[in-house]
Amino acid sequence: MLVGWNGETLPDLSLEREIELASAAGYGGIELFVPKLRPFFERHSVADLARMLEAARVQPLSMNGIENINLRSAEEFEDVKNECRWLAGISSQIGCKTIVVVPSPLAAGISREQVRKETIGSLGDLADIAAQEGVGVAFEFLAPATCSVRTLTEAWDIVQATGRANAGLVFDTYHFHVGGSSWEALEAIDIDCVFIVHVNDAEALPLEQLTDAHRLLPGEGFFPLQQMFAALERRGYHGPYSLEVMRPAYRQRDPLEYAIAGLRACRAALEKAGVS
Repeated sequence: MLVGWNGETLPDLSLEREIELASAAGYGGIELFVPKLRPFFERHSVADLARMLEAARVQPLSMNGIENINLRSAEEFEDVKNECRWLAGISSQIGCKTIVVVPSPLAAGISREQVRKETIGSLGDLADIAAQEGVGVAFEFLAPATCSVRTLTEAWDIVQATGRANAGLVFDTYHFHVGGSSWEALEAIDIDCVFIVHVNDAEALPLEQLTDAHRLLPGEGFFPLQQMFAALERRGYHGPYSLEVMRPAYRQRDPLEYAIAGLRACRAALEKAGVS
């Protein structure tokens, strides 16, 4: 199994430090948190980034990510497309195959059919831009009730409807469970279209009370992780798993100790489910 570190887990670390941390803790890959890139490139080049990743023996798993890709004005969407071009160009130079893209909040008065139609168009356009650099886009549905695309069923329908071979999905254990996605939906998708899995757990609270701040390391909460991972394994998923735990309380821990604990927790949860 390939277990990666998601840069949003410790958002205050510099990208340089984060690459060192992921390597020292034993992760095989890293999702590059996009807000860290511009400060990094004030000090370094894309070639520098490629060299750092190679020296650390850490694979770049994704650019994470482009937010609010749908339900935008034409002018706003031009900015989204420009960001995609920028990230795709960097990705092609460092060997990163995936850009994570995220839907917008649901605006008042927007129907489900409007959401579907606009998101298909937006995702398809971004997939076309990324394809020019040999990169894919992974669409991540989000659990909060305010989000425009909340479930695996909705996200998979949109990905299919784009008709783009380089458009796929992010499967996030938090968003799958908290957003009310079904096990039937997991059985229905093309597993080859899952580009990456985000791993986390959460406190045992009513689902409507949960936020990202309640996320926990795998095995510390109440999610049926063994069932999720076993289903992914049985369906034939062999892609990366990435620790993504945006819990402010964890940021007080020593970064290396925390990263090592997170890797151990991920591996333990995956091994318990029979993932090798």
